[in-house]
Amino acid sequence: MTEQSTQLIDMKVLERVAPIVRVAAHPLRLRILDYLAIANEPRMVTEITECCGVAPAFISQQLRILKDQGILACRRQGARVYYSIANRSLLHLLACIRNNQTIEPSPNQQGEESSNAGSEQHSSQQDR
Repeated sequence: MTEQSTQLIDMKVLERVAPIVRVAAHPLRLRILDYLAIANEPRMVTEITECCGVAPAFISQQLRILKDQGILACRRQGARVYYSIANRSLLHLLACIRNNQTIEPSPNQQGEESSNAGSEQHSSQQDR
């Protein structure tokens, strides 16, 4: 083994975290996680919906995905459901994003963003 390979993250660790990162790597899911991280206490679905500004059904779908992956925890109190971050290691991912907000997209990403703009408008209209 070379010195460089001993510094690499163990492949078993990468295999374990890849599904979590894949699920979290969605703009709306990241917004939900960011909101819950800043709140630092459980929040109701209505509060999360209000923060994100999208349809409640779409928020509920994203919350279920995050919960099913073990990223979020929820508890029911009467008719209310409160969500919180269960996997606190994702706070490091959010901190990394927050600390690198000024990074410019690569030329390839700029081309993709402009071509995706039309499809994103179309999909957001369908969500309403």
